[in-house]
Amino acid sequence: MKNNAFLILFLVFSTSGVQATEPTTQSSTFTHNNKQCISVNLQWTNGNGSARIIIAKMGSKPDFAPVDGQVYSANAAFGKSLKFGAGNDNFIVYNSNSTNFVKIDSLLPCTKYYFTIYEHDNGGSSTDYLTSGAPTDSVDTYCTKLDFKIIYHDSCQIKNLIEFVNTSTTNIPGVTYKFEFADGDSSSLNPAFHSYKISGLIPAKIKINTNIKGCQTIFAKGVRIYQKKVVFIDFSQGADTVQCLDGNLFKFKTGNFTNPLSGSYGYRWFTETDTSVFSFFQHTYLNSGRRKVSLEITTNISKGPNTYPTACKDTLTFEVLVLPSPVGNISPFDTTQCLKHNSYFFNNPDNTLVSFNWDFGDGNSSPSKSVVHKYNAVGTYRVIHEAVASTGCIGKDTVYVKILPDLDSKFTGLDSHYCTSNQFVDLKPNKSGGQFSGYPLTHGDSIIPSIPGTYTLQYIYKDKYCSDTSFKKFIIDKAPTPDLGNDVAVCSSASHTLDANETGTYLWNTLETTQSITVTASGKYYVDVTQGTCTTRDIVDVVFTTKPKLNLGSDTILCKGGSLRLNASSPTATYMWSTGSTDSFIYAFTPGKYFVTVTNPCGVTKDSLYVNFQTDYCDLFMANAFTPGNDLVNNVFMPRGRNITVKEFQIFDRWGELIFETNENNVGWDGTYMGDYVPDGLYIWRLHYTTPNGPYIKKNNAFGQVLLIR
Repeated sequence: MKNNAFLILFLVFSTSGVQATEPTTQSSTFTHNNKQCISVNLQWTNGNGSARIIIAKMGSKPDFAPVDGQVYSANAAFGKSLKFGAGNDNFIVYNSNSTNFVKIDSLLPCTKYYFTIYEHDNGGSSTDYLTSGAPTDSVDTYCTKLDFKIIYHDSCQIKNLIEFVNTSTTNIPGVTYKFEFADGDSSSLNPAFHSYKISGLIPAKIKINTNIKGCQTIFAKGVRIYQKKVVFIDFSQGADTVQCLDGNLFKFKTGNFTNPLSGSYGYRWFTETDTSVFSFFQHTYLNSGRRKVSLEITTNISKGPNTYPTACKDTLTFEVLVLPSPVGNISPFDTTQCLKHNSYFFNNPDNTLVSFNWDFGDGNSSPSKSVVHKYNAVGTYRVIHEAVASTGCIGKDTVYVKILPDLDSKFTGLDSHYCTSNQFVDLKPNKSGGQFSGYPLTHGDSIIPSIPGTYTLQYIYKDKYCSDTSFKKFIIDKAPTPDLGNDVAVCSSASHTLDANETGTYLWNTLETTQSITVTASGKYYVDVTQGTCTTRDIVDVVFTTKPKLNLGSDTILCKGGSLRLNASSPTATYMWSTGSTDSFIYAFTPGKYFVTVTNPCGVTKDSLYVNFQTDYCDLFMANAFTPGNDLVNNVFMPRGRNITVKEFQIFDRWGELIFETNENNVGWDGTYMGDYVPDGLYIWRLHYTTPNGPYIKKNNAFGQVLLIR
């Protein structure tokens, strides 16, 4: 069978009616050999199945496995069998029991393929496949990508030089390359250089020595060789190759010659920075030294009405000399300084000069090579320097220097003496951006005088040109620390002793001057303790009290809609009501038992009472909810009752803001504030009203809560 023929293998199975044994051992040592660009040989050691099937996929492992009871046809030409798997990219390349190797062809060069082999029992329509533990082999096919680059160093017939750079790539080991130049010469070098004695479009080839099948082995490109004209410069036309830097202007022009071909010449002049496309050229250099000038002439060929450049070029390179200027590289050490201590050093480092002159811009000058100069006023000065070199070159240069006003590093806010404390002392520099040192800073430009001692605080202000520093001394003395203790409640004694617990001199707010005093009345007491120049005060509250006294009253029956204020107030006490409130008083709006625990430093007292409500209203009825809207039902909240006269009716929101008020009867709140609807929720109402009481008028007060529902 020829190598490029498709190998088609069909599954052979027994028809004798005897069921083959299902395999239990997969093939092993599954590998490949004889790899080519478009084919590869697979080989393996058979397992215990009657036959085996190989599934192949390009780029990744096969994602399809054979299914029991299915019969698959195979084709050793990849891609020629039926397609399987989710991507229809799995192919059966082998299904037989005849050999333990197979050649797979129709592959692509430079491509990775995966092959998985499964054992089966060759049972026809009852075939059983062993799919677990199936081995997989991968193959990267060989390939070659031949190419080379042609670099024309000179492509003219008289003196051509062509560079051939091999840019080919391959994964075939041991491959060598050879250039063939079509004039009988060849080279195995890379890069390879070749000169042609013939002209025209000449084919050049690159070849590889390999017997790997299916790969590219030869690649060709054309090389153009043209007739060449030698370029020259006509220095007889006044071209000067040596000039001084100041005012230099170099001018060049090509010599005259004719183009024997039907066409013209193209010109390209080159310097470090400029190019030109004319037969003449001029250039000014900004720096001294030897500089290269190049001229490239290209032969242009006319074809019809158009002109085309050829690869036939000639290049001439020559040097010009730019003599250094006597000036141009002068610079003071620092071009900006402050007035105080300013000092400029001016120097011309060129040791070949024969004369100098410095004009400092302030009416002073100097003929020295190096000079130190000081300015006496703030301002910007133009410094002009002139010098003459031994070459005869004359130069002038100008630099500017600036004198800035002196810096101001003074600061305020610091006293000369402090007593230790935790209070911030803010420092206020006249010019921000500097840095304090000499004492720890806190929160920016602030200190806390908490560390006794003698200090020198300095403020340093620097910028890129100069600096200034101010100094201030200050003392921190240790302040006394009297301690009267915590606020105290005296329960079972008629007096209490207060002690300053610190040495020094004393002055109490009772005008006593002893370290300790005895007090017999509740009040706020303090003592000033002085040590040297530092005085510190401590304060304490003393309360003479007893166990809390509490009387919530008797059990009470209220009118329907009423409320009862329950007050448990007691000095220095805390409260815990059955409602969870911790206030000194609460309001009872619902029936039930109310109790409170009152605690102070002297003891705990408890009290309770029952509050009930009548089923009827008394003289006043206030709804506990209303629904403002357009349904005309319960949409206004107002006082109602028997023989009541409204004196003041107010509504407050939960934050205590007054949102409605009236002093008229039969006027109520419609659930708005300043024309806008207020949100749902509880609101507080307060009412002052009167009722007749025999021949008298009785004044009444009431308040409560109402729930607004929309």
